[in-house]
Amino acid sequence: ELFPFIPTCALVPSSLPSSPLSSLMTGGSKLFRRRLPPLLLIAALNTMPASLLIAAATASSSSGVVVVAGAGPRAAAALLGRRAAVRTAAAAAASASASVTSAFVVPPGRAYSGVATPPTPLAPTAFPGRDRAAPSSSSSSSSQRHQRVRPFSSSDGASPALDSSSSGDGDADAEAAAAVLTRAFSDAASAYALPPPPSDVMTDLEPGRRIVSFGDVHGDADALKTFLVIAGVMDPESDLESPVWTGGTTICVQTGDILDRGDDELKCYRALCSLSRQALAAGGALMTLYGNHESLNCAGLFQYANPGGNLEFEVDIGTNLDAKLGSNRWRLQYAGNQPSRWAAFEPGGLLAEELMGGMAVSCVVGRTVFVHAGLTREHLENYGGIEGMNRQARSWMKKAHHHEDNPAGSYETVEEVISSAQRRARAISGNMPECLGGGIGAPSPVWMRDYSQPADLPPKNPMAQKMIDDCLEELGQRCGSDVVRMVMGHTPQSRINAALNGRAWRVDVGASRGVMGGAPEVLEIVHGADADEVSILTVRGERINARDRQVVENILF
Repeated sequence: ELFPFIPTCALVPSSLPSSPLSSLMTGGSKLFRRRLPPLLLIAALNTMPASLLIAAATASSSSGVVVVAGAGPRAAAALLGRRAAVRTAAAAAASASASVTSAFVVPPGRAYSGVATPPTPLAPTAFPGRDRAAPSSSSSSSSQRHQRVRPFSSSDGASPALDSSSSGDGDADAEAAAAVLTRAFSDAASAYALPPPPSDVMTDLEPGRRIVSFGDVHGDADALKTFLVIAGVMDPESDLESPVWTGGTTICVQTGDILDRGDDELKCYRALCSLSRQALAAGGALMTLYGNHESLNCAGLFQYANPGGNLEFEVDIGTNLDAKLGSNRWRLQYAGNQPSRWAAFEPGGLLAEELMGGMAVSCVVGRTVFVHAGLTREHLENYGGIEGMNRQARSWMKKAHHHEDNPAGSYETVEEVISSAQRRARAISGNMPECLGGGIGAPSPVWMRDYSQPADLPPKNPMAQKMIDDCLEELGQRCGSDVVRMVMGHTPQSRINAALNGRAWRVDVGASRGVMGGAPEVLEIVHGADADEVSILTVRGERINARDRQVVENILF
C-alpha cells in the first residue's frame, strides 16, 4: 500500500531488539524481500534506490523509534545521535547523497502512513536567491503525479478532534480546520507564552536603570544560559527548564535569531518566555526580537535547520499532536517539509499567538534602539516608525493567510498534496510585511549588513555613517528624546564592538556551536540622567569599558 509512493516514509514498529542492526542496503525491493529483525526502521526510499539507508537503534519500548526520510549517512548520524537511546549503526556511504527531508519519533505500537515529499515548497518571492529547489507538479515523475493517496478514513485511527466537516460557509470551514491543531496544542503552548513588552518605546527611564543585551543564540542552550548568567538575569544554579529570574528591574533585550543551526531551539524559547514572565512580575522586562531566521521559519524555509533541531520539534510538538488528535494524518498538508516545525511557526500556527505575537522587530530603551540587523530613516518613514513595523509584524504573525489547512489529510493525489503546500507557502510569503522580508543582502531590518560587515572592521558601505546618523536623528524626533546608538546582531563578530563613531554596537559573537562557538559576551548600559555608562560583560567576569571596544580605521581597540 505504501510502496508505490516515492519518496515514501513507512514504519512498522514491533518488539525492539536488544542490539542494533548494522546494515546498508541498495535497492528498495531488498528491504521488503528480506526478513529483518523486528526493529524496522527506515525509510529512505528515494527515487534513486542506491540511496536507501537502513539505520538501527537501541531503544527501550518506551522511547519509540526515530524515522528518517531521505537521509544521507552523515545527516542521519547527526540526527539519530541526538537521543541517547538511539545510535546510528549504518556505515557512512558516499553514494547516499540525499539530505534529511523529514524526521519524527513514532511511539511504540504505532505505524506512520504518509508521503514524505522532500523538497521545500516553492521558495517565495520574498526570499529571492534561495538555493533550495521547490516541489512542483511539473518536476514530479509521471508515476508520482498520478498516484492516489488513500483518503482519510476511520480505519486510519480517526479521532473526533480531526472532524472539521463542512458547514457550508467557506471562511468558517477554513477557520474550523485551522483551529484543529492550535486547539490540540493549546495546553502545551502555554509554556511559550511571551508577554508583549511594556512598550515598544521606553525612553522615560530613571537614572541607574540597567539595560543588557546579547545577540544570536541559534538553538544553543548552553550559550543561552551563559549569556543570561553573564547578564546577571538568571540564577546560575537554576537550569533552562526551570530558570529563575535574578535581574530585578533590569531590561534585557535579545536581538533575534533563536532559531536554526542548533538542537535546542524550543528549549531556548521556553526559557526566555519563562524569564520574561518572571521579569515582568519583578518590574523588569525581557524582550526578544525577530531575526531573519524567524522570518525564514515562518515562511516554511528550513534550509538552516539542524537535524537535531528538527527532531526536537518532532519530540516536543509532533508526537504531542499525534497523541491529542489520535492520528498523524495532519502531517500530510505540509508535504514532508518538516510538519512540526512549519505548524509551529507559520502565521496563525501553533505558536503564533503565544510566542511570535509577543516579539518585536525593534524597540527603543532609553537612548538605545535595538534591532536584529539594522534600521534606516527609510524604514521609519515607510513602516510607520518603530510602533508601525511592530504592529505590522505582530498582526501578520497572528493571522493565517491561506485556506490550506487539512488536519484530516484528506487528499486524493500526491500532486494535490504538493500543490496545496505550494499555495500555503506563496500565501504566507506574499503577505509578509516588508520589515520582515528580504533575503541575503536585502536592505530590511532583519537582513541588512550595512553597519555590521565586515566583522570587527568599519563597515564597507561608504554611506553607513550617514545612514545611521540620519536614522538616529529621525528616531529621536519621533520619540521626543535623544537616541544615540543602535544595537544589532546578525553578523558574527569575534567580540562585541562598536563602529561608526560608537553609533553601531555589534553584539552577535557567533556563540552558538552551529555558527563558530564564540565566547559569549553581553552589552550592559546603565541609564544616566545626562549620559549612559556602557560596558561589555565577559564570561571571565570582566567589565570592559566601551572605549576599549571601538573599531577605528581598521583597528579594534
